[in-house]
Amino acid sequence: MNSNTNSNISQNRIVYLDLIKVFLTCMVIAHHAGQAYGDTGGTWVVSDYPKLSYLNTFFFFNASYMMGLFFFISGYFTQISLNHKKIKGYIKDRFIKLGFPILIFGLFIFGPIHYFIDSSKSNYFYYLIDLHFNRAPLSFGHLWFLGLLLFLTTLHLIIYISSKKNIKSKYSSIKSFKFYYPLLYVLFLIPINVLVRNWYPVDKWITILIPLEPAHLPQYLSMFFIGVIFSKNKWLDSIKPNIALIYSFIGLSILLFRNFINNNMQLLWAESVIESLTCIGMCFGLFSLFKYSNCKMCKLTELISKNSYNIYIIHLLVVVIIQLILLNFTINTNIKFILVTILTIIFSTLISQVIKNILAKKSLLSHPFSFR
Repeated sequence: MNSNTNSNISQNRIVYLDLIKVFLTCMVIAHHAGQAYGDTGGTWVVSDYPKLSYLNTFFFFNASYMMGLFFFISGYFTQISLNHKKIKGYIKDRFIKLGFPILIFGLFIFGPIHYFIDSSKSNYFYYLIDLHFNRAPLSFGHLWFLGLLLFLTTLHLIIYISSKKNIKSKYSSIKSFKFYYPLLYVLFLIPINVLVRNWYPVDKWITILIPLEPAHLPQYLSMFFIGVIFSKNKWLDSIKPNIALIYSFIGLSILLFRNFINNNMQLLWAESVIESLTCIGMCFGLFSLFKYSNCKMCKLTELISKNSYNIYIIHLLVVVIIQLILLNFTINTNIKFILVTILTIIFSTLISQVIKNILAKKSLLSHPFSFR
């Protein structure tokens, strides 16, 4: 294979992963936009009526794959970053870009908001401690993702440094992606999920330094390190279209038989089977859609892609503000859900771009809010 071909493959890989990142960013916004209008299963500061029953399925569908695929992409690019950066520079970069937003939002945004909502009279410092350890994930909010990602990248870095030669030798022996690997993964993930969820059901959060939802932790951890393996072995470039389509068909078909599976299998097993296969199906489905259809970036998707990290961090505040504003209007909740989603995508992208432009003018491109 000549160098031009390699270059084209690399370019296409970046484009379709960027498009998947854009899709996931919009789906995260839609997921949070719907929290005010459906049964969240957790905690949300805004509640509007009448509730939309179909959002329950929408939330389950998103939860089955969305953050897992985010962790996969993060693991994939973590390995690439390690290959191109010095260890000290990588550590500094991760702790600034992932840790700094958590501190800012935890101490000066989420903390004060809940302190005000609860009308607390206690010492603010003690209130934050209680909020963090006893009312997870309110202290971090949606930035639990950054906290867990910081832990996983640190763990991977420790493994990378302490066993670099052994890992390289082990992974280099895996020549190509095999069609049965996803089946082996599902067979591993399903019983682990059931075991964990016997103790920690979905939407039950705990704090071990960082807020965690144990029910989805096996998927998140495994998807991150699977992303690392895919990156090391360049498996995304070797997956055949027919294999990707078969797995996407299996995963999406499972959703159609969700009620049948729920009625004929013990709840925890049914939940894990549906969720695990849907995760695999959506991952391969999105890879197929954006890679093999040769989708191209337009100005809008490119703008969202470049600002996706900023958008993830700031979008929750935008969602809640728009939901609160719409409480004063007598509008069908379906329309409110759509409006909140679209307006949040627009305003979050614009706010992010303004921040980046300001930092660029001040030559602060290494600032933690320069997320390129």
